[in-house]
Amino acid sequence: MSYTIRHAHGATERHASYAQAIAAVRAVYRGAAIGHDGDIAQGGEQTLCWVDDETAADDDGSRACCSISISHEVTS
Repeated sequence: MSYTIRHAHGATERHASYAQAIAAVRAVYRGAAIGHDGDIAQGGEQTLCWVDDETAADDDGSRACCSISISHEVTS
């Protein structure tokens, strides 16, 4: 299992762990708001990320700067 980050601008990247994916998001978006009810940390398949808390407030995900999703693809 790995974790894929899909940025709103179209770029994607893969990481071996959820912690690495979170760190990668924070490296690009320093003040990122990461997570929501039902995200990966709570057993879901996806975590949304926003540039900051203000952008995340009362958002349905449409303003998310990226998402982290679980990839069940086998990597070598």
